[in-house]
Amino acid sequence: MRPVARTIGVVVVVLIAVLAGFVGGWYARGSGSTSSGPTTTTLALIAAGSLGPIVPAFASNFANETPGVQAPLSAQLYEGSLAAATALTQLGQPYDTFVAADFRVIPQHVETTAASWEVVFAADPMVLAYDASDPALAHLNTSNWANVIVQSGATLATPNASSDPLGYNAIFTIELQDALDGSHGAFYSHFFTGPIGGFAQPVVRVTKIVPETQASAVLSTGTVDTYLIYRSYAVADHLSYVSLSPHVNLGAYDPASVANDSTASTTILSGTSTKVVTGAPVLFAATVPKTAPNVPLGIAFVAYLLSNQTVSAWTADGFSVIAPAWTDHPSAMPGAVAGFAPESLPAVPAYLAALY
Repeated sequence: MRPVARTIGVVVVVLIAVLAGFVGGWYARGSGSTSSGPTTTTLALIAAGSLGPIVPAFASNFANETPGVQAPLSAQLYEGSLAAATALTQLGQPYDTFVAADFRVIPQHVETTAASWEVVFAADPMVLAYDASDPALAHLNTSNWANVIVQSGATLATPNASSDPLGYNAIFTIELQDALDGSHGAFYSHFFTGPIGGFAQPVVRVTKIVPETQASAVLSTGTVDTYLIYRSYAVADHLSYVSLSPHVNLGAYDPASVANDSTASTTILSGTSTKVVTGAPVLFAATVPKTAPNVPLGIAFVAYLLSNQTVSAWTADGFSVIAPAWTDHPSAMPGAVAGFAPESLPAVPAYLAALY
């Protein structure tokens, strides 16, 4: 996601390095022959649940293009980014790459013990996915969606905000739409009890807590009517969806949009206490944990995700690619990801870094 020639060069170097086993040597895992023949290295990755329909294809392509590497689904875990961060830091689960759906998760929850850097590479707005077979939702659009789902009594699904950023992003979207419509809290209180900014307790009649990995299934079976979710998931799983106003979809990351997003807030459980989270653009980020079984492999995969080889696929899946990508610690970035010296990835803009 930088100039074509340099990016392709970086990826070629990375893939050559995969073959050579650079940066301290490979830690071979999985099936393989004896030392007299080639070994097979398994890419293990953990990522946001919404990436479940998307990232396996990237991993498969990476493995197909990299001799000696395999990327089976059995070595991949997709769940809420906060839960994934806990798996890495508190449970010590071994993964080579972590991809989060909120650029704040890695600095706040992983870098303290299990990582040294993150790279922020794509934005992804919120949309309203819906059950297209429900006649009450046949005329949904960007302007009327809030009124339609309230008046029709449609059920709304969202993940648990304390384990998944999508959960609190859905709350932010509702709060921002409430403000945009001048509803004075009425739209928010239709779905959640408690004050705006406090702990959002679902109104059971209309609000269902459903993991994002099940969004497609519950919509297709009519278990729920609507689901606030990232555009990429709706595109990848061919869901019917309505685009939302740029004032509420958390998709833009210019200073004015960030200031608007930050007016929304909610309270989540964090460990044994609570934490107030404020609205922010949906920006996806990746890192390689210090405890990765195969750090060089994780670095090579992150470099592949950032390469020009993958830009069209990210875009086709509904993401807005950030080019060049940003990092929170330019000096700590592995050379295979940052590119050739003296070039390096730029730092996360200060107005976004302030949200850490």
